[in-house]
Amino acid sequence: MAHCWSCKAQEEQQTPFCPSCRKIQPVGRTEDYFSLLGLPRQFALDPAELDRNFRTLSRSLHPDRFAKAEARERRLSLERATRLNDAHRYLKDWRLRAAYLLKLAGTDVFAEGKTFADPAFLEEQLEWREDMALAQADRDASGLREIAARARGRLQALETEVARCFEDDHWFSELVIDIARLLSRARYYDHIVADAERASAAVAS
Repeated sequence: MAHCWSCKAQEEQQTPFCPSCRKIQPVGRTEDYFSLLGLPRQFALDPAELDRNFRTLSRSLHPDRFAKAEARERRLSLERATRLNDAHRYLKDWRLRAAYLLKLAGTDVFAEGKTFADPAFLEEQLEWREDMALAQADRDASGLREIAARARGRLQALETEVARCFEDDHWFSELVIDIARLLSRARYYDHIVADAERASAAVAS
């Protein structure tokens, strides 16, 4: 049960504004990125709905609207707007969205020092690095761009695979490690794309 800091009215769940006095409210402990944007807590989201909800809430919570309000309201507006921006950034990127769902389930994929053994992927990593090294040594800008394109293709395939995992009703108890490994692979491919594009630009200049 939430209580308004201003009028002390009670409400069943935390909302951006008190339904009684319309004062802006602090972010509640039970509010996650999904609830902040009025979306279901699931991997599959409608991008248009995500952006639409974000724009609507951003307008109502923008600090400029509270420029003449009391100090507490100005602070809460800034806090909510900042949290809303974070929520939009996380939920718009499928990797961050998947990692956030895992974190809500108790597994922080991006925690410092966190690793997920994936022996089957080690050999492939070496092959990618060898291809990168050869293309750089030959100053092959076209080859480097092709490596980046292949890595982007792998990322698209991983997104599909991750989505399939989250479709399982028991993913939070049976597939967490599998999803974490897929996200670790995605991070690797992100690095490959960035490194290959940077190297290609350097060779071409």
